[in-house]
Amino acid sequence: MAQVPITPRPPANEAPLREDGQHTHAWIAYHDGVADRLRDLPGQLTVGVIDGSDAPAGQIGEFVQASSSGTVGLGNGTVTDIATLPLTAGDWSAEGNITFTPTGSVTYAAASINIVSATGGPLATRVAGATGVTQLRIGTGGAVRINVATPVTAYLVAQCGFTSGAVTATGIVYARRVR
Repeated sequence: MAQVPITPRPPANEAPLREDGQHTHAWIAYHDGVADRLRDLPGQLTVGVIDGSDAPAGQIGEFVQASSSGTVGLGNGTVTDIATLPLTAGDWSAEGNITFTPTGSVTYAAASINIVSATGGPLATRVAGATGVTQLRIGTGGAVRINVATPVTAYLVAQCGFTSGAVTATGIVYARRVR
């Protein structure tokens, strides 16, 4: 006959903390029971990487990155791919940085991530007016969630408006598997 696992129940008649701020023995046993049940669930991550190594491909914590293959020339106001990062199916948190190098006057510069090539993403950083700067580095405005059932490519995209000279860009895009 199969055993039915016992569901841990919190101690109903005991305060969770003693006067010294520590948990009582009954509450410690309850928390241990809950942790044991969670650890036994199929597909649950029980221990993260604790030895300084990289998380393996396909596992929570996997980290991938890609850089531009060189400087990319930007057209005035044109959204342009700076770097591409292939992502496998899963739930990813992606960010990036772009360094703009103008030779003239810049009216604005923007950076974002999208899974559609040469298209601004849902979250972006846009900086206005950068006259006289030799370089401008901006991030993508925070982490973008990319939750997909099939492999996709994450595009680090730049857009820049300028009134004179030319603008080139380089960048890096990186992502971490969150679940």
